[in-house]
Amino acid sequence: MFWLAYRQHRMQLLITAGLLVAVGILLLVNGNAAADSPDPAKLFADLYTYLSWLQVVPVAIGVFWGAPLVAAEYERGTTKLAWTQSISRFRWLGVKLGFLAVLATLAGLAFGTMMQRWVDVFPTDRGDTAFTSRFDNPVLFAMTGVAPGAWWLFGFVLGTAAGALIRKTLPAIAVTIAVTVGLMIGVANVRDLYAEPELVTLGAGKEPTGRVLEMIRDAAGEITALKVLPQDWYWRFQWTEAAILAGVSLLLAVAATFAIRRRS
Repeated sequence: MFWLAYRQHRMQLLITAGLLVAVGILLLVNGNAAADSPDPAKLFADLYTYLSWLQVVPVAIGVFWGAPLVAAEYERGTTKLAWTQSISRFRWLGVKLGFLAVLATLAGLAFGTMMQRWVDVFPTDRGDTAFTSRFDNPVLFAMTGVAPGAWWLFGFVLGTAAGALIRKTLPAIAVTIAVTVGLMIGVANVRDLYAEPELVTLGAGKEPTGRVLEMIRDAAGEITALKVLPQDWYWRFQWTEAAILAGVSLLLAVAATFAIRRRS
């Protein structure tokens, strides 16, 4: 069953693997050049201009991996054959969904690891550029650490659920694109709410380091304190986002299971 799943989806898998290899080579070459460059900021900015578009890869995973997984089977009528054999529809979906979900997650984690290693070549304390902070830059936050694994998983499972519920590939693709893009924008806007910011009193001997969310003023209008999200909360926020997306993905997988149970 796993071999069949691979044979049916090997083109998507090979293209994704090729993308990861190409991105890895670009990051390696650029990072090595930046280590000895008198102007590493330019090298970062030149590649970042193109790499920033890769934040939409979860949409592509949902479109090309997820949406056709069940919807294309309905459109071809092959579900009538597959589900009348010795393998139940639940095992059929479970093996395909589980196999590809693991691969999508691992691919996303590999991408996040490569991006993180590349960004670390440009530490902010060198003054290379103003937007190399993985915590402050929402694009880099979504493309480094464990977040890409969760986003790639979510895109895939969303596409699968949409295909199982709608049973038409093109409408499922449209839903996948709209929901994934909408959620990415929404999450970027509410990410600061993952934790209560620290209140840092100015002049108390503690220098605020992190993203300032609010300035507290006294009656005279002087700034007396800051509400700050410390830079070292990066991993706390990464795991929070990953847990949220993993939970939503699980609910979507359950929805897909009930969808194929209700419809023959």
